[in-house]
Amino acid sequence: MTKTAMTYGRARLWLGICGVGSLVTICTVALVLALPSNFLSKSTDFATADWGQLSVVALLFIVWLAPFDFLGGYRLPKSFLKSEESFGSWLSNYLKAAIGQSLLFIAFAWLILVFGRWFGLRGAISMVLLAIGFCFILRNQSMRFRRVESSQGSNKLLDSLTLIQSWQIFVPNIIVVRHRDIGFTGGIIGFGNGATIVIPQAWIEAMSQAELATVIARRAVAFNSGSYYRGLAFAGVWNLLGFIVCTQLPNAGVDSVAALVNTICGFTLWSFLGLLTLPTLSRNASLQIDHLLSQHGTPKELIFNAADSFDQMQDGERSRPRWIETIFHPVPSVGRRNALPQQGPAAWNVARTALFFSWACFGVLSRAVHCNVGRPELWTMLPID
Repeated sequence: MTKTAMTYGRARLWLGICGVGSLVTICTVALVLALPSNFLSKSTDFATADWGQLSVVALLFIVWLAPFDFLGGYRLPKSFLKSEESFGSWLSNYLKAAIGQSLLFIAFAWLILVFGRWFGLRGAISMVLLAIGFCFILRNQSMRFRRVESSQGSNKLLDSLTLIQSWQIFVPNIIVVRHRDIGFTGGIIGFGNGATIVIPQAWIEAMSQAELATVIARRAVAFNSGSYYRGLAFAGVWNLLGFIVCTQLPNAGVDSVAALVNTICGFTLWSFLGLLTLPTLSRNASLQIDHLLSQHGTPKELIFNAADSFDQMQDGERSRPRWIETIFHPVPSVGRRNALPQQGPAAWNVARTALFFSWACFGVLSRAVHCNVGRPELWTMLPID
């Protein structure tokens, strides 16, 4: 592989395909051969061994993804000049995040066992709902904790807001957050009056006033149109439905470690199905937001320029083969921004929100996809439009 023969975006795509494909294959083999039932406890009684066995599963997950994480988080960004972070710094941040995520996975899984043993499937479903809510709150609080309080760039931000007002677009609260990864895009957090647009600190310097206004306006339109809420709701329902379906698989359930790990393996396949289908809803929403921006008076040239600047800080792929974009990319390429708005169902950022919410069900694919493998800052808030 050379830089001239392989772009950064395409290299990450192949890495994600290999990482996701390997996990899906492992889970499929585990289900077919009933490996969890053969190697893990089928007891429905509480025991300290539950923690130990769940920890082993989490450790295997870390070990398997480690080579992919190294390539995606350090080697590829270095090779394609997307990062100046030292290996020691990356490794330290990566290990903290990987261990922290795994501990959260173990805690969620154990609590699902507790609720499942006490109250059956309904209890386990309730726990998954609580876990999704906890993930949502955790992300919101972590973004607020990273808020930049300095006034650097505040004039450009205020000028951008003035421009947005001329387009008659209501803008919720805004915070600027610090970050290390150039691919961090921020997003939207919270509900109702507490809804807040998150902007990466680097964008204040890298984007022009008009481009910054456009990307903020996009998120404001996603919020005002209800597409943000549809994305959250659909992502939550998708994961909850997948969990319920997977508990009905042979040897699966919620009352023993073996049964729960079978459920987790099935849920991995469900998440993979989401990777193939949900991006269409996200792309539809992106194109519809482009259309709504135009209706508010945002010049189309600005929409394209902002998308181009955004893309250069991501994978640098202005165009892609249509079949690759259909399957793998929930964010439309710059070359498709002049397309007519899609008339089908749309939900903003639903594909990647579903991956984040899958943490509640030990979602091993949540950080194995091409956009965030090896990049801890993008595990809780994956890159968005």
